[in-house]
Amino acid sequence: MADKVSKSTKWPTSLGDRDKLYAIVNEDSNVEYLVLASVEKKATLVRDIGTWQRVREDFFENIDDPTMYNEDVDIDFIDYFDKKSALGDPVPFDPEPIDTEPVVLMAAVTQECPPATSDIAVNLKNRLRAINVADYGPMDPKKPNYSYWERKAKMWSTSVEDAKSNLCGNCVFFVIKSEILDCIAKGIESGGSGTTDAWDAIDKAELGYCEAFDFKCAASRSCDAWVTGGPISDDVESKKG
Repeated sequence: MADKVSKSTKWPTSLGDRDKLYAIVNEDSNVEYLVLASVEKKATLVRDIGTWQRVREDFFENIDDPTMYNEDVDIDFIDYFDKKSALGDPVPFDPEPIDTEPVVLMAAVTQECPPATSDIAVNLKNRLRAINVADYGPMDPKKPNYSYWERKAKMWSTSVEDAKSNLCGNCVFFVIKSEILDCIAKGIESGGSGTTDAWDAIDKAELGYCEAFDFKCAASRSCDAWVTGGPISDDVESKKG
């Protein structure tokens, strides 16, 4: 359908006078595709997993559907589209998305802890889903993990070194607000961890909460759902000691 063309997930930062950015919306008012007619690239591009890909000649023939229609959108729509589509859910059309921040965990608002912070079975189930669906990893971030990062570089159409910088710790779905870290600490303490200090464990593993897949996540890992803009924090200082 398309060939990858852009090595930067942050491009473009603005639209030129002759550039055209529009959403292709289906009959359910969800965005199927985000398309950019770029003067700089001298090509029509489609957004996919945080990157732009060059549209082939048969692209529009393959989506020739009378129920779909085009809507002009502005530059902020790219961020909105990325954050919604990264979860694998439908992207509701919003011509002027005001809040492009991810949906904040209800736990951070209501002070209720999400089950995965205290129920190891739930956490493992959700983490396995992240592994199977979004290639969460690598298993041991301290190792070279050549094949893992080569997969990521190929998927994001970038270099291995650049791919290695796309970590959970700087992903917009990585939550380290004080409320959620308190939840994680309480879960560790209630789980019979023996002499293990909960905040030591959090600091050593660089734990946070993955909003995309709902599990305790390590900052040094990555996955296919990575979107720039994180972490979501309130400048929490470690409570250790």
